[in-house]
Amino acid sequence: MSFQFIDTFLTVAQCKSLSAAAKELHCAQTTVSQRIKNMEMEFGYQLIERSKGKKELNLTPMGEEFYKLAEEWNRLSHEAKLIQTRGEKLAITIGAVDSINNFLLPNVIQNLNNNQLNLQLTIHTLHSVHLYSEVEKRQLDIAFSLQNRVHQNVQVENYFESQMVVLISNKNDNFKSEKIHPRELDPNYELFMPFGLEYQSWHAYWWDPLATSRVRIDCTPLLITLLQNPSQWAIVPKHIATMAIKTGNYKFYELVDNPPPYTVYKLTHKKATTLTKKSINIFDEYFQLEYTQNNLS
Repeated sequence: MSFQFIDTFLTVAQCKSLSAAAKELHCAQTTVSQRIKNMEMEFGYQLIERSKGKKELNLTPMGEEFYKLAEEWNRLSHEAKLIQTRGEKLAITIGAVDSINNFLLPNVIQNLNNNQLNLQLTIHTLHSVHLYSEVEKRQLDIAFSLQNRVHQNVQVENYFESQMVVLISNKNDNFKSEKIHPRELDPNYELFMPFGLEYQSWHAYWWDPLATSRVRIDCTPLLITLLQNPSQWAIVPKHIATMAIKTGNYKFYELVDNPPPYTVYKLTHKKATTLTKKSINIFDEYFQLEYTQNNLS
C-alpha cells in the first residue's frame, strides 16, 4: 500500500467528493476513483459508499475504521520524512493573516531567529478561511486565525486578545473627550478592515452594513499609511495602535461601547508529530515572553 493511495483516501474522506479531491490532489478524477477501487480490491471490502443521486460521498463502516489507521499511517509517514530531511534540526511552518504577521509576530520571529539557531522557520500569509485546511493537510505546523471554526483534525485554542481602539492622525483635533462614542465617527471617512466576524457584527450594529465603506482594506501596513490623512479614522487592535503611535504620527482613543476584542486563535493538528510539538512549544515560550514583557494586549 503506497503513501499516495493513503493520501488519496484521506483527501476523498475530507472533501466528500471525487472531483474536489482530484482538484486538491492535482490529478484527474478518474485517477482518484481508480486508486480508491485498487485499495478496496487490496483490502477486500468497500471503503466509500456509492449512491446514485447523492452529491456527497460517505465512508462505509469499514471505511471509517480504516480512516483511523490511515490518519496514523499518514502521521508516522510525515514524521519519518521529517527525520530523514531534517535530521536533528527542528523546523516550524507558520501561517497567519496579514495583521498578525505584520504586527504581532515580527518580534517573536526575530527573537527565535536570533536565539534558536537549530530551528528552521517558514512563514506564510493566508486568509483565515485557508489556514484551517492547511493545518489539516499538515502544510502548516501552527497557524493564527481570526475565526473560530470546527475542523475534524484541527485543535483550536484562544491564544491572544487585544482591545479594539480608534486610531487617527495626531493632526486630527476633532475629539476632545477621553473616549469616543461610535456615533461621533463619520463612516464616510472610515478605513475599514474586517478584524474577525464578531467585530464585523458589532460594526454592523453601529453603521449600516448595506452602506459599503468608502475604503475597505485587507492590508494593515497600507491602512496605517492612509491614516496619515487627518480626516480618516480606523478601528484597530490596541497592540497595532501602540506600535503606530511610536512613529509620532498617530494617537488613539478608546470607545464608549467597546467592540469585541481582537481575538487570535491558534491552530495545530490534533495529531502533531513529536518533532512538531517540540517546535511549537519553543514558539509558545517566545510568544509568551514577548507578550509578558511588552503587554501587547
